[in-house]
Amino acid sequence: MSSKCSKPLPSHFEGPYDSPGFLLWRVSNGWQREQRNALQHIGLTHTQFVVLAVASWFYEKEPLTQARLSQLTGSDPMTISQVVRVLEKAGYFERTPSPRDMRVKVISVSATGRSLAAEAVKIVEATDKKFFMPLGENNSSFISLFQKLL
Repeated sequence: MSSKCSKPLPSHFEGPYDSPGFLLWRVSNGWQREQRNALQHIGLTHTQFVVLAVASWFYEKEPLTQARLSQLTGSDPMTISQVVRVLEKAGYFERTPSPRDMRVKVISVSATGRSLAAEAVKIVEATDKKFFMPLGENNSSFISLFQKLL
């Protein structure tokens, strides 16, 4: 048996804080926690906010379906289905049959939903500003790097 110290895992990294995946996971969890706390007082989860905000951005530009919301948000279809049902029940979304295909429902954002989205986006952007403040002048580089990953 060798007296030489070996790493506990066969990793390319010296430790977890050298791993970009682990760092992204940690940052993502912290960011999500901050957003969840910020949105809690207006009764939205972060996922509900994302779906409501994306629907608000696109509802006049194109007919929105659950499948299209799934594509636009990068969320799985089952999650979108559940969130759309909750937002519809709360009166933030309305679903009507598509004029092209009666099997498909077109999602529109109600006036109440647009009002809530406008309030929520201010909260989310203020939370983002505070969370990402330590990046300082590197913020735009950070955004560019994330855009490359997407």
